[in-house]
Amino acid sequence: MDFFSIVKSIADFIWGPQMLIFILGSGVYFSLRLKGIQFGKFTQAFRELKKSKTISGEGNITPYQALMSALSGMIGNGNIAGVATAIVVGGPGSIFWMWVSALILMATMYSESLLGFHFREKGKDGTFLGGPMVYIRKGLNIKWLSTAFAISFSIKTLIATTSIQSNSMSIILKNQFGTPQILSCLVIAFLTWLVIIGGLKKIARTTEFLSPFMTISYLLGGLIVLTINSDQILIAMEQIFYYAFNDYSSIEGGFAGATVLMALRYGTARGAYSNEAGTGSVAIMHATAKSGSAVKQSLISMTGVFIDTIIICTITALVILTSGFWNEGLNSTALASQSFSSALSIGNWIVLGASLLFGYSTLIAWSFYGEQCASYLFGDKIRVYYRWLFCSAILLGATSEAENIWSLGDLLNGVTVIINLIGILLLTPVVIKLTFGKEK
Repeated sequence: MDFFSIVKSIADFIWGPQMLIFILGSGVYFSLRLKGIQFGKFTQAFRELKKSKTISGEGNITPYQALMSALSGMIGNGNIAGVATAIVVGGPGSIFWMWVSALILMATMYSESLLGFHFREKGKDGTFLGGPMVYIRKGLNIKWLSTAFAISFSIKTLIATTSIQSNSMSIILKNQFGTPQILSCLVIAFLTWLVIIGGLKKIARTTEFLSPFMTISYLLGGLIVLTINSDQILIAMEQIFYYAFNDYSSIEGGFAGATVLMALRYGTARGAYSNEAGTGSVAIMHATAKSGSAVKQSLISMTGVFIDTIIICTITALVILTSGFWNEGLNSTALASQSFSSALSIGNWIVLGASLLFGYSTLIAWSFYGEQCASYLFGDKIRVYYRWLFCSAILLGATSEAENIWSLGDLLNGVTVIINLIGILLLTPVVIKLTFGKEK
């Protein structure tokens, strides 16, 4: 076996059913220990979001900018291709379990953001540093584990995130316009460099505009399609709830049938992949917010899971299910594109534009996540060098070997999820004290 075959085998093992149980089990645990905070504090969370542009405190960017930057990293092609794949493989019932996982994982998102903000520290350049590598070191005093997280996360972001996103975007442009992949990757790298070279504040100003724009544009397109297909919405909802608990035995077209277990597996897996709860990435961004309250900032952070999965993923799912193409052999972005274009002549352009904007926003946000981990390891002087390396690595997306990077990315992502979840589980007493006691 070659290197990437070994990496793929390890990644497949890590991301087996046990990982799904670990992620969801942790979410259930936090939900119980925090007394269902995602439900009890749901309205307060959105009230805090509404006020987030004016909240002030020590930090680098506003709470609103922190959420928009985090959403830029969360909202990606998983909201389109990932949802389509979940429906094709797991059936309509997978969407129900995607909703369930999102509601559960809101508690996980709250917990890691709370720890990230509480244990954050100010760097010599004034940038606040927080996230799993900081709260594992300061809260648990396990330096080797925090270092392992930072190494895995920075490498994954530098090598895998860059090439995976640019490869996906360049393939879309090649298929649509015949643009050479290397040319697309060069343009993507340059556009990314224009933003990230300016540091966190430039990233925040960009995502403050980009995240709402791309989200609202995609939602408007989806709502127009659903208005046209309005007579099928009730049927689609019935399918979602019915097949969440009943096997789908049809073998029509390219759909081979799905069991309840498959619906559960793919719905929860795609939901967790989309909203990033448990990875620790969002905690890194929210730790930079200008807020005087760790609890309020963390309530704002968990609204990101709701927006990403309950709202955006649901729009994609309903468009696909109401179109009638979900069991006819199409998959991934092709299925989403066909579903949109069946109702709107410009539907394929909506999916194309969303895929490119979602991928671009992911690159911008994740460059900062990787930079923060590199800064933790090597100090603030590494920041500028990391930004240049990040943009250079985007060019790897033009190579055929970029597909192999998916396996490496899955492996490193799995390592960071395991480390982060262990960290926040061990720090549960701190989470409870900060939530129900008096913040320090």
